[in-house]
Amino acid sequence: MGQVSYFSPSFSQLFPNAAISSIDPLASQAAVDLLRRGGSAIDAAIAANAVLAVTAPDQCGLGGDLVALVYSPPSSRGSAEVQSLQAIGSSGTGASAESLRADGHSSIPRSSLHALTVPGAVDGWLALHHKFGKLRLDQVLEAAIGYASNGFPASNRLRRNFEQIRNLASGVELANFLNPTSSSFPMVRRPGIARTLLAISKLGREGFYAGEFGAELMKLSEGVFRPDDLAEPIARFTTPLKATIFGHILATNPAPSAGFLTLGALAALDGVPTEVGDVHWYADLINAFRTTGWMRGYHHDKVELSTVLANTISPATPLTRTVATGPDTTAITAVDANGLGIVLVQSNGHAFGSRLATPDTNIFIHDRGAVGFNLIAGDANELKPRSRPRHTLAPVVAQTPDGHLALLAGTMGADRQPSILAQVITAALRDGADPNDALVQPRFAFSSPTTSELSGFDTYDSDQLPILTCEGHLPKPVIDALEKRFGPVQSTPAFAPDAGVAHLTLRRFNNWMIASDPRSEAAGTAGF
Repeated sequence: MGQVSYFSPSFSQLFPNAAISSIDPLASQAAVDLLRRGGSAIDAAIAANAVLAVTAPDQCGLGGDLVALVYSPPSSRGSAEVQSLQAIGSSGTGASAESLRADGHSSIPRSSLHALTVPGAVDGWLALHHKFGKLRLDQVLEAAIGYASNGFPASNRLRRNFEQIRNLASGVELANFLNPTSSSFPMVRRPGIARTLLAISKLGREGFYAGEFGAELMKLSEGVFRPDDLAEPIARFTTPLKATIFGHILATNPAPSAGFLTLGALAALDGVPTEVGDVHWYADLINAFRTTGWMRGYHHDKVELSTVLANTISPATPLTRTVATGPDTTAITAVDANGLGIVLVQSNGHAFGSRLATPDTNIFIHDRGAVGFNLIAGDANELKPRSRPRHTLAPVVAQTPDGHLALLAGTMGADRQPSILAQVITAALRDGADPNDALVQPRFAFSSPTTSELSGFDTYDSDQLPILTCEGHLPKPVIDALEKRFGPVQSTPAFAPDAGVAHLTLRRFNNWMIASDPRSEAAGTAGF
């Protein structure tokens, strides 16, 4: 069966100097403005993320976590380098699995106070800016403060997702502006976010964790958080995990991030040539994830994953069931004229996170505690005080053998992130697809056979095998062939956001080549 064909609703773009990709044109434009003013790729990524914290509270925000990979090009000071930044907050001192079990819970409720972990995103911004920023922090946050103060047009996505919190106290502020039945695009103002961003721009960490937001979070948590929990620095620069795959050096964040699952599956595909889109292409990828399923047992904080990746991955390795953890996350890729590059992934966990928000600053707090911890006594991911939850965020950077930047990739998608990125990276690096072709390629994913309020993060909770799903624009003959090999396959709508909104930047023809994922309603790719 040869390569399949299907309609491509988008195209790749080439930029000679700098490029940015995000889910929102407002965020990408703010980033490009900074790049033109001499800002670094890191300034641009932070600016884009800050705008998204205002305009896309369902996707990300100041109340979530952040991970990033930064590529520094060769210079007189040394060779090229990839650095990992993890801004993953810990559970509070008052977090208690015992109290939840005593109340009859078998999992951590999404809106439980014990689902909250200290938000790490702002600490991550500050650490990245301190090390790689070229413009002042107030310049970097200027656009976001402007949109929060003066208003921004609400997207259709935000109006639809608002239905999830319409009747909750946390939806009061947005309820003043959003009307999903209206054909107009209401202007939304978020004065609490504006005050918070302004405080960060002036006071840095103190303006957030020890400021108005910090005081509100302490009160909201009802003792789960103590002052020391918020005072402890969160962001950590760490050595990334690396593996040589497809003739490139691939890097990702170490534990508790999930990038090692991506590298493990890609390693199983190295040296297995198939034509992109062919049924064997999908079968090999699906099999790679099934035969590396044992790696999920190592997905927790403080585990040494380099030894896991170094193990020989045998196609005969059986898939084992290990207890694992409408998700929403956003990824941003940026490169500047000096060759500095970043892929930043920032998340609330689920849409609007825990659905709990600080009352005056109106910042939604993520639910990483609910989806990253469990209540199984003695388990490596059991909820404990001052512990970091396992994370689904899994960006990847690829270098050529001589160290030059070849690829930046990140996505949303909860448990699906490793499989989404493996498909995109395989198409781009192994099979030579341009960003658009790699992104529009029909995707498969694994879904939970059961339903719960932790949907998207519960794929591997059940004793049953996950359900294999494929996008609707995958031709039926390919789906039929996959069903003969793997059993029933569920079909999902073509180009639906549930298949993941990925961001991909490649170095091609001595230019930066990027494309928008058609699964995003209002993607923003820009550059010059």
